[in-house]
Amino acid sequence: MKPLYRIVYHFIKTYRVDYTYLNKQDSPVSLWLSLPTNSMTQRNIRILQQTTPKEMNLLPTDNQLAYYELLPGEKVTLSYLIDSYETRLVPFDPSKKNETKEEVPELTEGERRFYLRSTPLVPLTDEIRQEAIRIVGDSEEPIDQARKLYLHLTKHYKYLYPPKERGASAMRRNQRGDCGEFSFLFASYCRSLQIPCRTAFGSWATGRLKTHVWNEFFVEGVGWVPVDTSVQVSMKSQWNKLAFVTGYGARNAKHYYFGNLEGRRIVFSQDANVPLFPPFPEVSQLAVTKQEQLVNIGEEKFAWGFQAQRGTAPYLQPAYIQFTSPVGSGQTTEDYLGSWHIKEVGLLSNLSLKMKYAAFITSMLCWGAYYLLSWTFVKLEWLNLFSTLCYCLFLFLSILRKEAYYVIYILFGLMLLSALRGISLLIK
Repeated sequence: MKPLYRIVYHFIKTYRVDYTYLNKQDSPVSLWLSLPTNSMTQRNIRILQQTTPKEMNLLPTDNQLAYYELLPGEKVTLSYLIDSYETRLVPFDPSKKNETKEEVPELTEGERRFYLRSTPLVPLTDEIRQEAIRIVGDSEEPIDQARKLYLHLTKHYKYLYPPKERGASAMRRNQRGDCGEFSFLFASYCRSLQIPCRTAFGSWATGRLKTHVWNEFFVEGVGWVPVDTSVQVSMKSQWNKLAFVTGYGARNAKHYYFGNLEGRRIVFSQDANVPLFPPFPEVSQLAVTKQEQLVNIGEEKFAWGFQAQRGTAPYLQPAYIQFTSPVGSGQTTEDYLGSWHIKEVGLLSNLSLKMKYAAFITSMLCWGAYYLLSWTFVKLEWLNLFSTLCYCLFLFLSILRKEAYYVIYILFGLMLLSALRGISLLIK
């Protein structure tokens, strides 16, 4: 049977990723670090620099897992380049014979079992299975089933950060959560219908520590189909949409994030609850007595950095840590995950991004200052015109970078009307 859909890929940009973990504790720590792997959406990975690990192991997700033991003050660094590709799900058209054909990935039986398994964060319960069956109705084709699951989540669930609990069960109970919770529940729904699904842990490809989580489900003859329910829900707000489009390069088309990704993100690791090698030393766990250090992860009280979850790390974004002494309450994300910075490679690409941000901020500040001063009867029309010129530069760069959408054009229209009014006052 011929597939109904196919996935096409387009090169977007080359990014540089710089990761660092610095042991700021007064005692040694152990670090498991997931190394990036080539896929259809990120290719040609070139390692520029890497601290030599004590041990390397291959995960079932095809990621290499580097293991380190760090004394106080020691650090791990990892730098690499990666080519990122936009993904689009399109109807299969056998008449288009001249288009470049991408190799369609296949799943081994072991991979299929791995991406259909039940885990603490992505459980397969009777309740979840019955709910998934009800949602998809009489649909039998996997992509149609997954689309109905996606529409159900984006319609009935709300975005909330940070969530008080993590995992698909908590998401069903609370009806709200962040990108991780949306992804865990979508994966549970898919797996309960025997659709292999994985959770991608990564980052938006802009700046520092822009963590993000989304899904990919597998269809024979098509490959891994991307889904990002949380972004679609977040962009129901026009302010969020403006922030996502201008800040991250997200796409604003309706339901774009079923079957499509913009290619402006990096995948650190694939799937939740991945096994740790060497195993987390359960016998050396420290007793955690402070309630604030315990969080509900996968329906279990869990102390991050002091235990494994049934032999696994809940997730690698991109690392998991083992502390060997109690930690204070002032720990930051960098103490648990490390720190990373992602930037576009190429002088023109970097320059256009910085100029776009600078032009937008300058334009908004000048426009706001102009209207605040107008309340004091001080008419600085040159400030109004300058803000419009800055916004024109922002709009031009947004179009050039394929990051413009209708709200940006509406704002441009308002600013242009304001500028024309200012010019008429200057002429008078």
